[in-house]
This record gives sequence, structure tokens and C-alpha cells, in this order.
Amino acid sequence: MSAQGKSIWTVVDIIRWGTEYFGAKGVDSPRLTIELLITDVLKCTRLQLYLMHDRPLTEKELSILRETCSRRAKREPLQYILGKAHFYGLEFDISPAVLIPRPETETLIDTVLKYCESIPDPLHIIDIGTGSGCIAITLAHHLQHRTNTVIQAVDVSTEALEIAKKNAQTHKVNIIFEHADLFQREHPLQGIVVSNPPYISIGEYAQLEPELTYEPKVALTDNADGLAFYKKISDLIGYSDSSVHAFFLELGYGQMEDVENFFAPLSQSLNKVHDLSGIERVLWGEVNTAL
Repeated sequence: MSAQGKSIWTVVDIIRWGTEYFGAKGVDSPRLTIELLITDVLKCTRLQLYLMHDRPLTEKELSILRETCSRRAKREPLQYILGKAHFYGLEFDISPAVLIPRPETETLIDTVLKYCESIPDPLHIIDIGTGSGCIAITLAHHLQHRTNTVIQAVDVSTEALEIAKKNAQTHKVNIIFEHADLFQREHPLQGIVVSNPPYISIGEYAQLEPELTYEPKVALTDNADGLAFYKKISDLIGYSDSSVHAFFLELGYGQMEDVENFFAPLSQSLNKVHDLSGIERVLWGEVNTAL
């Protein structure tokens, strides 16, 4: 897309160029990537894009597109460039201050919602490490029909909480946000604990794909073996003054056995849920009433 090249660039020209360009840069789904970047510049849908293949781009539009293409070629995640991500049918504002919502986390949502169908009101849910708020907000959105439902969202990052609050306003749901460090939190947990904690070990973090280096490190790794947050959550639930009824945790690949060991003393029946790729992704259980 050089200024010294073609004088007129149409939508179809850009799509052809971008598909080849991103493919050479090792970017996943190069055609989809360039199409989404064009729709963002032209403020249209992908369907509308197909109906305007011969539309020439203005110099201002080309300038914006050059910048966003350059950012994506450096492997900055597309979601950060667009400033939004889709999760469980909802759209969320995001920035490099929060983790990008991922499809595998939808397995966690499915599991929690199914459990909530089996228990009466009231509901009290606490989302630990809320980030963009995608888990807490999605649960609140789908549980709006329930009376006396309270959803808390905790995060150590004030920047993340600001984004989560904005997303809650967008989706018109009531969330109690709390700025707190899980490892220094004084108040006992209660109700249903839900968390997708940082579970990448520091060794694995050093080998991540380039895109992941743009995401907040604190949301990806515990700077240890990837198990520190599970141990802390199990300790909090096990406190004598804790009144947790159930817990739902997202896990990384191959972590199930280790995490089970933390939570086995807390529940008579631990349940494993596989994601769409067949990976053991969610561990959940009801807490022993004797605790």
C-alpha cells in the first residue's frame, strides 16, 4: 500500500494486498484481518464491505489503514487495535490494560449458568480477577431475570476496573466492583466464586506467541508455577469464616490434577468440564457444609 504505487486503491485492492501482506508476516487469518481493519476504517459491516468492492479509499482512510496494518504486522492483537472484543454474544471495550476475552472462557460461563439454574434465589457471585468484566457482566446479563442477584467483581488493577465499569454501563447491568489484591484481601469470600486467574507459569510465559506479550503480564502469569492463585483461592474458601457455596475455576492445559489437589479437601465431589477442543478447562464443586 505504498504511496509510490497505485494512485487509487479500492476495497478489493486492499483486501488482496492485505491478505498477501499479513500472510507473509505470519498473522493468523490474514484475509479476515484485513477485512476487519477495513470495516473499522469505513465504519461498515463485513457484509456491506462485499457490496462495495469497487469503492476507492480516500487518502485519509488509507493513512489510517496504513497505521493499523503496521501495528498488526508487528503482531499487536487485532482486538487492541479495534478497541473491542466479542465474548458470549456480547461486545466489550478492551485495551492493553485487560486480558482479551477468549472463546475457551465461554465454557466457564456455560457451566456457571447451568449450575445457577439448579439453585434458588438469592444468588451471590464473586468474579475474582475480573479484567474487562466479561465474566461478571455476561453472567449478570444472563441472570437479569433472577431476583436478589448480587454480582461482585474484584481486580487489583484500577485501569482494568475502569474498563469493566464502562462495559457494565454499556450492557446496563449492576455490578459491585472492588479494587483489591487477592493475596491481601481481608474480607472472606461468599456465595459462588468464579475465576479465570493468571495460570501461565513464568517458564511458559517466556515462550508465548508475540501477540500475548502485548497483554498485561499480571493477568497471564503468577510469576511462579501458574498455580499460586488456585492455592490462594482454596485457602480463602477454607477459612472458617468463609461462606462460599460453590466455586468455578478456569484452568490451563494440564493443570487439572494439581488444582484438584488444592480443592479436594473443600468438596465431596469435584467436577471437570472440557472445552470445545477437548481440554479439561473448568473445575467446579460445591463446598462441604462442614467447613
